[in-house]
Amino acid sequence: MMIKHFGVNVKDKSDGLKLTRDNYIKVNNKNKTYCDEAIDVINKRIEDRLYNFDLNMRYFRLLSKQEFNKELMNFIDANKSFKEISDLVPFSNISGYYIMVLDEYSQVYVGQTRKIKERIQAHWSKQKEFDRLIFGSKENSILSIDSFRAHDTTRIFVSPTDESLELEDDFINLFNKIYILNRTKGGALNGLIEAIINRKTRDLQI
Repeated sequence: MMIKHFGVNVKDKSDGLKLTRDNYIKVNNKNKTYCDEAIDVINKRIEDRLYNFDLNMRYFRLLSKQEFNKELMNFIDANKSFKEISDLVPFSNISGYYIMVLDEYSQVYVGQTRKIKERIQAHWSKQKEFDRLIFGSKENSILSIDSFRAHDTTRIFVSPTDESLELEDDFINLFNKIYILNRTKGGALNGLIEAIINRKTRDLQI
């Protein structure tokens, strides 16, 4: 079954179109046989990921939605090229920057892409890989935008451009870091090593 969200079809999921503790983790056991020791290791890793999930959720609850919205509006006022949209269809194969707003969590994600509609739909359709849920430590890893689901995105702003996409990191840094879901610096990164070097974390044990 398909559901319309921001004008595009989103495949309904049996476990919902919003992130929950129950649908956060998916361990692929297909065609694998685990010994007791391996199962213990997996269970420990699941425990670590849920611990990080719970810390992030507590962190979000402590944020002021009013202050978050003020931060977002200040950014939009200062960057007039960004416009709020309600329909992604006109932005198929359109290059530029985008901001996904998750109002429930007082968070934004800033991205750049050659295909705005397709890139945002990709975020919505992914299930973040089990081994990549934690990027840092369980005490400081930021939840990935790809762990959230379509209905977690409540507003979208876009800045289409045919120019070279070099400003993503500048846009990220204009936001107070407490409101940003980006887990590394913006711009093209040369593999995992560079991503790790430029990793963003936050103190979740507050």
